[in-house]
Amino acid sequence: MGAGGAVVLLHSSLNSKNQWTSLAQRLAARFRVIAIDLHGYGDRDIPEAVDRFSLDDEVALVLATTAPLVTPQERMHIVGHSYGGAVALRFAERHPNRVASLALYEPVAFYLLEADDPQRETVRTLADRVADLCAMKRTGDAARTFVDFWNGEGFFAALPPPVQARLAFRVGKVPLDFRAVFQCPLRLEDCHAMKAPALLLEGRRSPAVTRHIVTLLGKALPDVTLDTLDGDHMAPAYANEAFNLRVERFLIAHENEGRGGRPRRVDAIAA
Repeated sequence: MGAGGAVVLLHSSLNSKNQWTSLAQRLAARFRVIAIDLHGYGDRDIPEAVDRFSLDDEVALVLATTAPLVTPQERMHIVGHSYGGAVALRFAERHPNRVASLALYEPVAFYLLEADDPQRETVRTLADRVADLCAMKRTGDAARTFVDFWNGEGFFAALPPPVQARLAFRVGKVPLDFRAVFQCPLRLEDCHAMKAPALLLEGRRSPAVTRHIVTLLGKALPDVTLDTLDGDHMAPAYANEAFNLRVERFLIAHENEGRGGRPRRVDAIAA
């Protein structure tokens, strides 16, 4: 929707393009907004070749979906949340000339964690548990385990039954997300070459692992703005007003990047 510079929105695991409805409506007054369902979510099926699935399949999907909408000469602003943020970083590494800016909320870029990092083991334990439950066809338990890790114990049980059923139906893609992220070859040193301006956001009540990744990326990306919001890991999916405003101001400040122009100062843009 909308017209102007292209803004691509990439959602979190167990979500869909619909998580961006409020942000897309806000941005459409100034930008051309393209919200994409990643593999296995929303209107898109789980890929058939699951044994060969990688983060590059998501990158290829973003390219194929935007190809009819964005000229090869135009650079895109990419907004990513959680798994979508991990995809966005891989996209920026593989196709730096197509990226005007990055706005990322707690990308689950577990591939950036060293093998001996205790936070990596925490997430690996979660990934293995979800995969085991999915293999046993206990999709409700798998969805509960995954959702409660990010939102707190008891969150899944408090959801309306139709929402629980929808999450359980889609949770089979989550083990593929984990595997794709862990196997991605991108490393922190690769981030030094990402010249596009980046906004990195985190929530005060988020798990330690995602806040740790934001800290690592904040030191690795050459042109980065860091900010902390009063929220948790899933804040962007809840139509968080502070998140939407922060992203909007960042994109306005850098809307000329896609056309080769000079960025505007963020602090010069009225809230």
